Amino acid sequence: MAEHREPRRRHRHQLRPVGGCTLRQAYYRLVAERLIPHTAPTYRRLSSRLAQARREERFPDLIDPLREVHVSQAWLDAGAFLRAAPDWFALDRTAGQTSALYVACEKDTH
Repeated sequence: MAEHREPRRRHRHQLRPVGGCTLRQAYYRLVAERLIPHTAPTYRRLSSRLAQARREERFPDLIDPLREVHVSQAWLDAGAFLRAAPDWFALDRTAGQTSALYVACEKDTH
């Protein structure tokens, strides 16, 4: 197990100019510098503390590659809408079926 040292104040400021990183990147950067241990509880604690620091505007926002921004479609005019509409037409291929199969996958973060 990696030796754990108390983080120095300078390390908090080193993450600011990075220009954006994910929580996982920040975590492994601190682990690599042996500032925190490589454990699941430490990862969860870092996540919680950075979230609180972001809410208090003491830490920059992290990149969240899984979050998507959903924006309703809009058209310049009715003609543009009518030209786009045929591409959306599709028959319900499950109509009349008594069951449906869905497959989902979730990444294990432990």
